[in-house]
Amino acid sequence: MDIEVTRSFGRSRAALLALVAAVAGLAGPAPGAAQMTSAPDFLVTVPSSHPFDETVSMIKQAIEGENFMILHEINPQQMLRMVGVRTGGMRQILYFHPRFMKRIVEANRNGGIEPPLKILVMETPRGTMVRYHDPVHLFAPYDGLGEVAQELGSATERIVATVR
Repeated sequence: MDIEVTRSFGRSRAALLALVAAVAGLAGPAPGAAQMTSAPDFLVTVPSSHPFDETVSMIKQAIEGENFMILHEINPQQMLRMVGVRTGGMRQILYFHPRFMKRIVEANRNGGIEPPLKILVMETPRGTMVRYHDPVHLFAPYDGLGEVAQELGSATERIVATVR
């Protein structure tokens, strides 16, 4: 039993590291895959006027201040170190609230794949940056979710505005 858990974890860990490398732009594209040379329209990047650690803390406080739950915090920087890559600070903060999930699944169950929302805080040569997918664009393909998408978009804008 323990051996199977270890093997499963090892495969999961390898898959997770590959995903992190791909997200960080360290892995080349899959054969035959189109390369994205610029940021997609739905990716919002906002410079922070604060240092990295302070920005992470402020974003988390703002998420809770908007009455969202922080569901998880991922440290891609730490995972990349496991494969010998050194980067500046990186944190992914996943957040959402059941009140929005309820509305999403009642209006269009297909939209249930999109939550939780995620904010990435990262150190770059130009300073600390905050990135997120605009919820309005994220939920646009799903009929009946325009109102909830607007609310999520406005809340996310307010969260990120705290670090400008």
